Amino acid sequence: MKDKKWLAGIMICIVVLVYLFIGFARYSGKIGSIVKELQGQPASGEPRYHIVLIEQERYHPYWEMVEKGAAEAAEKYGIDIEFTGPVRNNMEEQLNLLEKAIAAHVDAIIVQGLNEERFTPVIDKAVRRGIPVVTIDTDAPNSQRLTYVGTDNLAAGERLGRLVVETTGGIGKIGVIIGSDQAANQLQRLDGLKKIVAEHEGLEIVDVRSSNISHMEAIQQAANMLRNHPEITIMVGTSATDALGMLQAAKNRDDLTIIGFDNQKETLEAIRKGEIEATVAQQPFLMGETAVRLLYEHFGGQPLKKAYFTEVKVLNAHNVEEGESL
Repeated sequence: MKDKKWLAGIMICIVVLVYLFIGFARYSGKIGSIVKELQGQPASGEPRYHIVLIEQERYHPYWEMVEKGAAEAAEKYGIDIEFTGPVRNNMEEQLNLLEKAIAAHVDAIIVQGLNEERFTPVIDKAVRRGIPVVTIDTDAPNSQRLTYVGTDNLAAGERLGRLVVETTGGIGKIGVIIGSDQAANQLQRLDGLKKIVAEHEGLEIVDVRSSNISHMEAIQQAANMLRNHPEITIMVGTSATDALGMLQAAKNRDDLTIIGFDNQKETLEAIRKGEIEATVAQQPFLMGETAVRLLYEHFGGQPLKKAYFTEVKVLNAHNVEEGESL
């Protein structure tokens, strides 16, 4: 009888110890999950990368589309993405934000290479610290960036030039407004446009001015240009805000042909009304989506090409509806 009581006591002790051990294991596992979450990792233990996309101008329609594409891809691939950028186009602030992202030692950075001389050293600094950089919209080809995603801007400028020739028959005086005289992508588009214009004796660029990616400044520059050069019959813009500024500045000029860039909602509406002849549209959503996807592939060890060009599309009265999905 005494032996049975002793055996029952031992069994009870064993059960209690097993119960306590299971409880401790569950508690330890919960603590481990919390620690991983605080470190930016999911409870499953798989790494969750944190990347930063530095925009040229927050809340600009073009960059909102880039952001939308990047956000959808980040959600798909389980990546945490942070969006930042100056509220108004400001290269110095972009560079400061790039420095901050490096100091925070994020897992990757997506940024423009607006000015080769200014951006290349900072991009290379990030790479030296183990942070891969993807340039988007504007390349910094001499930097150590991982890859470039965006428009072939020289080719896009040439497409603008051919569009001018097709629209005017190769005859006319041209006024050009570019988004920035400091940004490589804008200067490349201008170079492409100039190349095609130079091939046609009947065409001449009589003035080039910068809007600084500002609608109000585009209006002012276009008005000054038309006042100083009334012989202008064609106006060409190389950034999203330029054609709309030209349109507002030239309300009393029925003889003026306006050709724009990008697919802002207001630009598409003006094409429908016959106020703007056509626009060369990029694919900002695809740029953002592709940049994040390529970083995901890079994190997985896949090799990447040096550049991934997204195509441009000419939109006019015949196909303007296609611009709403780019």
